[in-house]
Amino acid sequence: MPTPTFEVDKNHENQSVKAICFSHGKLKDQEKSNLSIKCYKQANTSVSKASDVEKCIVKAEINSMTYIGKNYGDTDRFSTKTCDYHIAIFNKKSNKVKVIPAHLIQLEPWLEDKSSIDEVDTATHSYKQKKDALTREFGSGRSQRAVNKRLKNTMDEEMIAATTKSIVTVSTETTGTTEPVESVKTEISTIPPYDIDAKTPDEVYKLQTIIPPELVPSLTKESENFFNCKQSDVNTWRTEKKYYTTVLNHLDRLSLREDVRTSQCQCLLYLQYLMETFMMKAHQLRTKTPLPKEWPSPVKDQILKVFTLEIKEPNKKPKRCVPSRMKDLLLSYIIVLSLRLSQFTLPLGSLTTDLQLAQKRLSIHATTLGCTIKRSKGQKGGDALIAVLNVPLKFPEIKGKSEKKRIF
Repeated sequence: MPTPTFEVDKNHENQSVKAICFSHGKLKDQEKSNLSIKCYKQANTSVSKASDVEKCIVKAEINSMTYIGKNYGDTDRFSTKTCDYHIAIFNKKSNKVKVIPAHLIQLEPWLEDKSSIDEVDTATHSYKQKKDALTREFGSGRSQRAVNKRLKNTMDEEMIAATTKSIVTVSTETTGTTEPVESVKTEISTIPPYDIDAKTPDEVYKLQTIIPPELVPSLTKESENFFNCKQSDVNTWRTEKKYYTTVLNHLDRLSLREDVRTSQCQCLLYLQYLMETFMMKAHQLRTKTPLPKEWPSPVKDQILKVFTLEIKEPNKKPKRCVPSRMKDLLLSYIIVLSLRLSQFTLPLGSLTTDLQLAQKRLSIHATTLGCTIKRSKGQKGGDALIAVLNVPLKFPEIKGKSEKKRIF
């Protein structure tokens, strides 16, 4: 087959296509004929800039299920501000490839909001609890499995509250405050600076608060290997296990824009440094120079200052350690950086493997950062957890211990 040639049609520069994908999986070939798609565009839209995108809503229906996707607002997972998307069309007759700009839209299941119904009719909710309890005690095996599966899809609120409460307890002990636990914010010392009034996920945890501007020059120089890497280099690093899997997975999909690609490489390198620090043992931190010599000096100073504690005693050598409070803060920075690199939809599988943490612990920590956890079918048949950062930002509430309600 001869090598195809690319052509650019200047008459169609302003044209673009809409490409859709599903948030929880791929569409089977036999179901494509049953798929109904409609696209609604905003009337009288005036595009002021070349970078502005025509707002549209895509609605898809299949097998009595409805999916909705938008290319604007907080549900836009493929923003064109950070990277461009194109679709290539290959003409077999002319042996030419035409490249057309594309806008990717993620479709998510649309479910009717029944919160207003639950607020009005509280008796229905209590009856459901009674019915679930009776089914789990006296129902058939099939009914019990159905109830257990439904309840499993909801996060354990008591565990989230207990984790959040423990974070606050450590923070109050450190600061010495005497305020009651309920009045103390959960994000005192284990959550990076955030904007509670953010309009988009990108504004919640701003990049300059995660990576200080004074570290950018040193990271730019050291991240040149990432910027100029090829697929063969990534494969070699993966075989040698030179970098963590989470970092290598993002190297496969770097942006083609020079400025965005540079920023992504800086974030990936800093993420590698943070993950290596997180995995260090206690005896490694007690050495005189705990961090590798090849790391930039400003980065080492910043990591030691923010994420470690130096203990000085009279007539003794200084000791360095990582208290649980700072360990949680370090994990928060790792999750936030990974969220930004994943368009704020982060599969937790590779992080759990790299950091050697239980998936449930990582998901609970992501929840304390304001994320919601979704479940999807994994490649090996098990459930895969996905952390999604949405706006408006909501943190889990600290709930006191409540007495168990009797069923009858």
